[in-house]
Amino acid sequence: MLTAEGCRQRRARLWAAFEEPPDWILLSEPRHLMYFANYSANPFIFRSQNASALLVLGPDETAVLVADNMLEKFAAQAHVSDVVAPTWYDGKGAAPERQAVLVEAALDTMQTRRGSRIGFDEAVPASVSLRLSETRPNLSATVVGPVARRLMRSKDADEIALLRRSMLAIEAGFAAAREHVHPGMTELQAYRVVQDAATGAAGEPVLVYGDLVSGPRTLEKGGPPSTRTIEAGDLFLLDYSVVIHGYRGDFANTWVIDSPATMRQREVAGVCLDAMAAAEALLKPDAPARSIDAAVRQVFERHGVLEHFLHHTGHGVGLGHPDPPYLTRDSRDALLAGDVLTIEPGLYIDDVGGMRFERNYLVTEDGFELLSHHQLGLDT
Repeated sequence: MLTAEGCRQRRARLWAAFEEPPDWILLSEPRHLMYFANYSANPFIFRSQNASALLVLGPDETAVLVADNMLEKFAAQAHVSDVVAPTWYDGKGAAPERQAVLVEAALDTMQTRRGSRIGFDEAVPASVSLRLSETRPNLSATVVGPVARRLMRSKDADEIALLRRSMLAIEAGFAAAREHVHPGMTELQAYRVVQDAATGAAGEPVLVYGDLVSGPRTLEKGGPPSTRTIEAGDLFLLDYSVVIHGYRGDFANTWVIDSPATMRQREVAGVCLDAMAAAEALLKPDAPARSIDAAVRQVFERHGVLEHFLHHTGHGVGLGHPDPPYLTRDSRDALLAGDVLTIEPGLYIDDVGGMRFERNYLVTEDGFELLSHHQLGLDT
């Protein structure tokens, strides 16, 4: 969970980011509700299905969460000054359209809050802004999303704590897969091994998603697990995330199932790991993202395999995936202290197979901290 002080500081930074602050800010995107208020509705129960919430922020540190009565347990964990909980469904009669209840409650909440300059994120229902404009003819709307996006780059201590929890769960999934995935299992069965270990390590239901492919499917760079039966000697590519209260790490490894790797596979894996090391050497604040991508490509070009590098070098992670900074050839991003990001060199070569290796890093004032600690390499 995020801390009350962390949420308060992030809201203060949001207001300070505007040259001309709006009178009120309305947020409804799930990432923003978590980032600024620690509000996250558990997706594994029916109460949260097709549900939205809305956060009303004022410059006087007002933070009002609007979330219907079925979401009260989640709203109780939010770090806000007040909660408005309109009744949507009471189990006695038919329920009205859920989003309409949120809209009416949001408008009622704004009724006594004067001011014509309103900030909106892109997820606030259009009917809220339209109806506010009817009662505030001089309404001036400000799009808040880009401002919030910039703030979300540098992670606070409470965010990093959640990311570490996610990464520990991911590491548990990798360890279980190395031990228990064997020939004769399907990829779906392998996914269940990973999911069970990650969930157990997290200590709560979590979303587990990513690439899990084997054998010839590794040449496709990835994809969801299938009913394909894993065979001895297959390359097994696992690149996945565990989402805990919206935050997720994202890292990868490739290994050979119950068989030694071929000499050529070892050579290709070595080139990938050399490329990762070249990129890691550049991780520090102000480093251009495209220079990190270029370092990876230069290693691949030197070994004559650049044409087999088919994706980006890396990206940020946090409440989204992928997030900035984007480590790509044409990126204009530069690293910031507090960025949490990935480096994921991979090569996909016929008669060798596809492989990818990925770590997660925190950019610090003087370099980086390695956040992921799973085993890398083709051997089990």
